[in-house]
Amino acid sequence: MAKIEFRNVCKYFGDTKVIENLNLTIEDGKFTVLVGASGCGKTTLLRMIAGIGPATSGQILLDGEDITDVPPGKRGIAMVFQNYALYPTMTVRQNIEFGLKNNGVPKAERERLVAEVSEIVGLANLLDRKPSTLSGGQRQRVALARAMVKKPKVFLMDEPLSNLDAKLRAQMRVELIELHKRLKTTFVYVTHDQVEAMSMADKIVLMDNGVIQQEGTPEEIYNDPNNVFTAQFIGTPPMNMLLVDKSGTLVGFRPEKVSLAYENAEGFLKRKGTISTREMLGSETLYRVDLGDAYVMVKSFNDKFRPDEKVEIAVCEEDLCFFDPDGVRIRDSRIDGLLQRLATAGGDK
Repeated sequence: MAKIEFRNVCKYFGDTKVIENLNLTIEDGKFTVLVGASGCGKTTLLRMIAGIGPATSGQILLDGEDITDVPPGKRGIAMVFQNYALYPTMTVRQNIEFGLKNNGVPKAERERLVAEVSEIVGLANLLDRKPSTLSGGQRQRVALARAMVKKPKVFLMDEPLSNLDAKLRAQMRVELIELHKRLKTTFVYVTHDQVEAMSMADKIVLMDNGVIQQEGTPEEIYNDPNNVFTAQFIGTPPMNMLLVDKSGTLVGFRPEKVSLAYENAEGFLKRKGTISTREMLGSETLYRVDLGDAYVMVKSFNDKFRPDEKVEIAVCEEDLCFFDPDGVRIRDSRIDGLLQRLATAGGDK
């Protein structure tokens, strides 16, 4: 078991508030991803779990035990850093077994553990190599193996793929998902990359300025955002937003939910516009449509439209999300009035 709980946790650096009264439960055995822009507090949370950046106040519990003041080495937690932090003068084998050796683990047991984890991460034939002779992906596997060999309750990963090229990042994402399935251990992963969050997580925790904006499965976060920040942080391109009225109320919809036609597009919300740009993405084409008073992005399997052509967009009623002037999702009876307002506006705009 490795459930992590934050209870009313605050973190200050001098007079600067980074996190205040945060409450969060990270479930046992789940792949939890903390995501947000740089400076949002996600790495600060990770460091508090590891014990290398203590909380200013509040409690952090591991399986119900308060570990707020427990030294890092006694928490049963292993951390994989962005820069791998490998010893350049040591071989792969020596890097992996370094912590075991320091803890007095007998040689035979060390050899067994190193052989076991190196096989899992695909390093069995590289044990006598130095880090300088390895690729970025191989060095990342060494860092993972060094963490795995400790048999930790929790794996903490701080942007571990950010130094890899795009193709290798995609490959390593798959490998980490497979590794998590095999180990069935709690993974807590920090990234600013929403693609990593969406593709890897069992649960996403989206943060901004030290505050949790929303937590849930990738499907919940994407399809049912609680606020404008979530709607526009998650998704490429982000959710389109149009003003409903002068109060600042917004209606949002995902680019792939937009129907595009030269005329008579099918849907509830209809607007006429002009194709501004067209990006061919392979099976899909991304269009930017100028509505006169706003732009919307449309993701379509239809690649026939060209820049400067007059078109009509339409979105079905069930694909619309409404947000109040403070950016909070509207989920009550106000929606009926907003729908009537949109229906009245119709395709005249």
